[in-house]
Amino acid sequence: MQLALENMTKTTELEEVYQDAASNVLLAICRHSWRVVAQHLETEVLTGIFPHRSLLYVMGILTSNEKACWEDPAHPLCSQMAVKSVQFLNTDMWSKELLLALTKPDRTHQEQPPEKAFLFIYYGLILQAEDNSTTIRTHLRTLLDTSHQWPKQREGIALTIGLAAVRHLDHVWAVLEQFGRSTPVKWSLHSFCLKVLNSEDLQWKWASSTILLSYGQMTVRAKAHILPWVDNILSRMVFYFHYSSWDETLKQSFLTAVLMLVGAISRNEGAHSYEFSQISELLDCLMVLLEKEPQDTLCTSTRQQTIHIISSLCKLRPPLDSERKSRILSVCFHSVLALPLLDVLEKHTCLFLEPPNIQVRLVPTLTPTLQESRAPHDQMTTSWLAHLGSLAWFQTPVWGSCLFPSSGHLPLAGGAGFTPSSQVTKVGTES
Repeated sequence: MQLALENMTKTTELEEVYQDAASNVLLAICRHSWRVVAQHLETEVLTGIFPHRSLLYVMGILTSNEKACWEDPAHPLCSQMAVKSVQFLNTDMWSKELLLALTKPDRTHQEQPPEKAFLFIYYGLILQAEDNSTTIRTHLRTLLDTSHQWPKQREGIALTIGLAAVRHLDHVWAVLEQFGRSTPVKWSLHSFCLKVLNSEDLQWKWASSTILLSYGQMTVRAKAHILPWVDNILSRMVFYFHYSSWDETLKQSFLTAVLMLVGAISRNEGAHSYEFSQISELLDCLMVLLEKEPQDTLCTSTRQQTIHIISSLCKLRPPLDSERKSRILSVCFHSVLALPLLDVLEKHTCLFLEPPNIQVRLVPTLTPTLQESRAPHDQMTTSWLAHLGSLAWFQTPVWGSCLFPSSGHLPLAGGAGFTPSSQVTKVGTES
């Protein structure tokens, strides 16, 4: 073990390759003598000198498999290291080297090296353990003032912020609000579609993506404390949806953040009795997303995620009125059922080794929303049935085989169903 520790930091012509090989020896030893290795790692990390890259590499590999355990404040090693490292936040050299390591360009921008992935977690846990509000806000703002150009960097910054929010929700919120009002971010919300970007511009182009992901991480990490903050967070998500320079990156960040928020709410026992004031505004954003999805593509991840979110939001209080429910179902069904022409469909489908099964992917996602509207005279039910009846292709054999079982019934919750043609006729003949 001592030999591995010595060679992990040795400088050779092979540089990181040699150091990583020595680090992997230590990782192999760790499988058999975890406590001994952990004690050595803790000693090396807490010297007051910023840890060598190889030490962070080892810890990054360990946390990649046991991330949930390392992020838990009750975990002895992680808790001890975070608490004991708080003192280094006010050491200029240590803090500068930390920021330098966090902002160092990755070899590839699609994957983050283990050492950097660990650092984002480690930094968040240190800030979580810190008690001084000025120190917390200063470090968070300094981190946010770095580049937002690459996806893994944005995700890492958001994770650090989310972990800090476990104990410091109010400080994290204040920093994000201040950052959102800063000149570079305000400029980025309106200017990127109007000019050719240089490298400095790209640093800020997706800053709102980082902010959205940070809000999502806040909801996931704060858990039981998040309900009073949900409406404020939703209002900011809606703001960035409407005012950001929109592209695929922003769209996916928005959906990811909302999925995290919806998941956090669903796991909160008090959510069923809590009334949220911003749900309608968020639903409006989601319907805009659905309406903008390409009609010549059978199944997109955006469509599936959006319908899943809508289905979850419809279960929250206050309940939606019939008119809004009808509008939501109309948009959802139009997005799912508005197939392209048959020749386009055939060309698209042949590109897949296994063409997507729309019934399996999307119909079950819509079912929870339909469960809210099974009463015979519910306005929403009659509205979407009439909408289906107005679509000429609805009766075609292609859709019959794609959407409906052999019985010709669309499955609803509990196995109930309806026959499309007869039900549409009934809707049209009722007074």
